[in-house]
Amino acid sequence: MVLAVRSRRQRLHVAFILLFSLLLVTGCAATTPRSLTLAVVGDSQGRTAVWGDVVEAINAEGVDLVVHCGDLTPAGTYDQYLRFKEQVDKLRVPFYAVPGNHDVRGEGRLLFEEFTGSPPYWSFSRDGYLFIGLDDADGELSREQLDWLTAELARPGPKLVFLHIPLWDPRPGEDHALKRTEEAARLHELFWQHQVIAVLSGHVHLFACQEKDGITYVTTGGAGAPLYAPQAAGGFHHWTRVQLSDGRVKKVEAVPVERPTLEPTVTVITPSATRTFTLEELLAFPAVTVKAAFENRFGNRGGEGKYRGVLLTSLLEEAGGFSPGQTLKVVAEDGYNQDFGYENLYPSEEWLKLQGKMLLAYEKDGQLVPEWEEGPRLVLAPADCFYSNADCARTSLPGQGWNVNPSAGARWVRQVKQIEVVRGAAK
Repeated sequence: MVLAVRSRRQRLHVAFILLFSLLLVTGCAATTPRSLTLAVVGDSQGRTAVWGDVVEAINAEGVDLVVHCGDLTPAGTYDQYLRFKEQVDKLRVPFYAVPGNHDVRGEGRLLFEEFTGSPPYWSFSRDGYLFIGLDDADGELSREQLDWLTAELARPGPKLVFLHIPLWDPRPGEDHALKRTEEAARLHELFWQHQVIAVLSGHVHLFACQEKDGITYVTTGGAGAPLYAPQAAGGFHHWTRVQLSDGRVKKVEAVPVERPTLEPTVTVITPSATRTFTLEELLAFPAVTVKAAFENRFGNRGGEGKYRGVLLTSLLEEAGGFSPGQTLKVVAEDGYNQDFGYENLYPSEEWLKLQGKMLLAYEKDGQLVPEWEEGPRLVLAPADCFYSNADCARTSLPGQGWNVNPSAGARWVRQVKQIEVVRGAAK
């Protein structure tokens, strides 16, 4: 009997060892880096047509998961998030996102959590890799987030970091990057010390990939927003395929998304008529040529160039006119808009000096739409060729101006789709 019991104990002991060994092996298998293919995108910015094609292309590819590096929307509104989610729901694999600077305007951060189902910064493990998403939509990391990140980086194994604004602008001499270079340097040092194998960002509307101290840095901002570079320099609509294997980045590849080139149209709506103008019809109006630039909300000079187009007053007169007390709403393709008063369209001598003519430009520096992707664009062209924030403040009616509806393009509106006369209809 004693021998039988002893034998049973031995059998139990052996069984326990076998079970523990099996659990150990299984646990190791779960944390051993395996092959994984990601689709990484950025800066769809409400361009539903392009973003829809990106979603279709990713579904056809058969990746393991999708990460969006921010600027899901043009201005972080409920309706814009809703339109974005309608496309995301078509994806057949898990989807993750970090917020971009466009996404967090107003109540945007709360809406981001509501529509993505995750906080602005997060982490998760899969197939032996730790995925870390950061919220740098304000151009920096909060102290609380930095402490959290430091703890996450201390975890073992290879890691990938996703954020919107890159540590450095991939274009020499440009400044679409974190606010402080010292913070960028500190983050890179942390990444290098803690087995980060890739850092992926958006914000700059192009594709770029470089390696620094063994870390692969990728910029992928081509999911719909207007492009920042010629095609040869990465300026094309795309999504990025990232292949991981054995704890390393095996391959990074930008996958172009081709769209048919369509000539833009602009619809002008007044209380008495609706007119849609083709490019050919816009070209038939007397052409106005100006040199102009604007100052954005960050104090940077942008949009500098030579523009050709048609006066907004000419278009309005063709569609029924514009009267004192009415408001003109200029709406972009992605839903962004700016309001203007009668005083902007028919300015006094003082306002004309500060803001200049209001032009619907269809050409910049000799490049005509649709090749010029930011047009048709609303341009304000004062005598000194620079529409500053001070000029804007002095030529904005109450409740209007770029500071009411902030944009990196001041009051200029790119990709104008509709011009509508609203409120105070003429009697």
